[in-house]
Amino acid sequence: MRKRKGRTVMFFRTGVCLINFKALQAAAGRRASILKQKSDNSLSGPCVEKTSRCASFEKEGSLTVEAALVFPLFLFTLTAFLYLFLLIQLRAEIGRALTDTGREVSQAAYFSENVGGLAPSALAGLYGRSQVKEYLDGRLSAQIIRGGEDGISFLGTAWNEETSVLTLRASFQVVLPPGLSWFHPILVSEQRTIRGFTGFSGRNGTQETENSEIVYMTDYGTVYHRDLGCRYLKLSVQQTGLNQVGGLRNSGGAKYYPCERCWKEGTQTVFLTEDGNRYHQSLNCPSLIRGIRAVRIWETGGCPPCSVCGG
Repeated sequence: MRKRKGRTVMFFRTGVCLINFKALQAAAGRRASILKQKSDNSLSGPCVEKTSRCASFEKEGSLTVEAALVFPLFLFTLTAFLYLFLLIQLRAEIGRALTDTGREVSQAAYFSENVGGLAPSALAGLYGRSQVKEYLDGRLSAQIIRGGEDGISFLGTAWNEETSVLTLRASFQVVLPPGLSWFHPILVSEQRTIRGFTGFSGRNGTQETENSEIVYMTDYGTVYHRDLGCRYLKLSVQQTGLNQVGGLRNSGGAKYYPCERCWKEGTQTVFLTEDGNRYHQSLNCPSLIRGIRAVRIWETGGCPPCSVCGG
């Protein structure tokens, strides 16, 4: 009985030891899994963070490179438009100065002999330079001219003596952007053409000598007359019968024929002149009415002179 009791106690102790061993083994397994998880987290955490940081740096670097490429191009385009507007403003200001100069000089062209013998072209060049300087004084657009206001040339400004036309020309070089000499300058030219206020015939009176003679023409005439008392201008109308016209002759020995303007059948009384070759039915016929006008000889349109008074 004692032996059986002792064996029972030994078996009981052995079972307790086995239970404790399994509990310790399970606890050790849980601890090992926890340590493994912690080790995995400790190993993977820095790598993930490092990878995300590397991706962030790559993205920021890409944006920086794009900005470095695009911003200078944007700045260059903006600057180009700015200087383009300055060039347009500069040409407008110089054009206004040339227009005002042309008006002033064209008014003085008639009195050019009283300006100390100074030719209108030289006067226009000097006055135009002063006008341009006045218009460009303090203007930002003047900074793009090579040489400044003194870099504007008025070569080509001329006065035509025959037509009394003044041509004003201003030429200059533009540097865009200013201050950079390695850019090739652009040649710009502005021109204005104005006729001088010298009267109808021009400054020298191109038709004031032999072509300024006054002559006389009729409304339907094909010749001009130098004498207002010419017999072709003062008609002597005669009245006669139709049955007598066949035997009459004019001063040149020619016969009379019916007028194409007024003649109609059925009348027995006609009117004629000594110098004409037509007989008329009415005194109101345009061929019997002389509308005489005085014109200059160069306004006759190339008509020949009268055989009686135009010799």
